[in-house]
Amino acid sequence: DLSEPYSIFTYRYFLHRWPQLCILAVPTDDKNAGENSEPQKRRPIGCVVCKIDPSDGSEYGAVEDAVPSDPNERNVQSSSDDGDINLQNDGNMSSDDNSKVCVGYIGMLAVEKTHRRSGIGTALAQRAIYRMQQMGCQSIRLETEVTNKGAISLYEDRLGFLREELLVKYYLNWGDAYRLRLWLD
Repeated sequence: DLSEPYSIFTYRYFLHRWPQLCILAVPTDDKNAGENSEPQKRRPIGCVVCKIDPSDGSEYGAVEDAVPSDPNERNVQSSSDDGDINLQNDGNMSSDDNSKVCVGYIGMLAVEKTHRRSGIGTALAQRAIYRMQQMGCQSIRLETEVTNKGAISLYEDRLGFLREELLVKYYLNWGDAYRLRLWLD
């Protein structure tokens, strides 16, 4: 059960472009299996799907294709209207234009209802944040529904995100959203 109404093509886009930022939580033991029973297929109980955009320095502007999907690629270039962006094999950006910054985006964080409030969402988000920080992101942004108190508590209270904007009728169900941002050191 995925939380966002993305099409399969959107998930493929995230997975193919940023596989290192798409993380599954899978249980390591099966409490329901007896000693003599065969191991059951382990189903994911949570996931986080993220990406990275270089920003032109404006509030939310982004240019796609800056992060290599293959971590072994030495240099990847992506051109924009106002300059080239280079990513070195360590994931850090360099540019002829110093106003370019790397911005992470959490597109989805979902945990099965039966496993919520056990730290899985926090662990997934922290791992994704760490990876985006290691790849040179200066901030991370996301949107969450105004009525989703659990998500707001996670992002603001536990992870340090700040509200930037109220997005009226943002979701397909006409629900409002907050745009949140985490500024990294």
